[in-house]
Amino acid sequence: MKILALNGSVRKYGNSEILLKQALMGAEAEGAEVEILKLADYNIGPCLGCGLCLFRENVCQQKDNTHEIFEKVDAADGVILGAPCYFLELTAVVKQLIDRCWIIGHNKIGKPQKPASVIVPYATRGWIPYVFTQANILFNVMCLTKINQAAICTQGISEVVLNQEGMDLADRMGREIVEAVRTKDLSYRGEKGICPACHDKLLRVMSDMETIECPTCGVRGKLSLVNGKIDVKFEEKAWEEARFRLDVSYNHYTYHIAPSKDYFLRTKDERKTKTQKYREYLAK
Repeated sequence: MKILALNGSVRKYGNSEILLKQALMGAEAEGAEVEILKLADYNIGPCLGCGLCLFRENVCQQKDNTHEIFEKVDAADGVILGAPCYFLELTAVVKQLIDRCWIIGHNKIGKPQKPASVIVPYATRGWIPYVFTQANILFNVMCLTKINQAAICTQGISEVVLNQEGMDLADRMGREIVEAVRTKDLSYRGEKGICPACHDKLLRVMSDMETIECPTCGVRGKLSLVNGKIDVKFEEKAWEEARFRLDVSYNHYTYHIAPSKDYFLRTKDERKTKTQKYREYLAK
């Protein structure tokens, strides 16, 4: 059994690395083989938006190390992501990797789901509203099922070693990943969120001012007050259209993206003519 940790921090021996290594120690104590991969050590270029990967499997014009990361994730039985919170969300290298997941984003049918967890050290309480959103997206497009998440408050460099509760939590999350692989039980083990799929508490209020939506999963429901507390009810049929379900993702590619290839080829000459003035405008 192989458990892989993805470190989204640039800093060496920082809080993210410490927490991830503690989680891996827990996994190793349960008999797993472990590895940590620092994303900042890999050349992850930006998505060029060329669309080649949408129509040719595993083809990308970027000549970098992104495929190596995907190969390591594919080879692992479970994944733990760790990254600090910068300006309300995770680090840029995590978003960069998400954008490159177009390579694998429409090719998940038939792949087994694998457990994943995310650990986020952060400095200031109340300044972490989007940290789990990026992890949820990354896990979904990589065909990973989140079984736990943790935001651990720790301000200074490497200070998390003084937070015994946080260190114990990281250790437990590493052991949980091993248990999930062994038992094939991918049920969520963390604090329950509002959305029963991604367990985030972010909500988007729709224009009718009655309907709410989980902005990550795309499922809608109704918000109400019950005994002075917010209550959200999602309709069962709404989950049939959750955007990261494998069948929904497959249909999105098959019926919305794939057919655009013919139109793209058919309009090539017309587009070339009409875009010429934009190529020349402000050109150096």
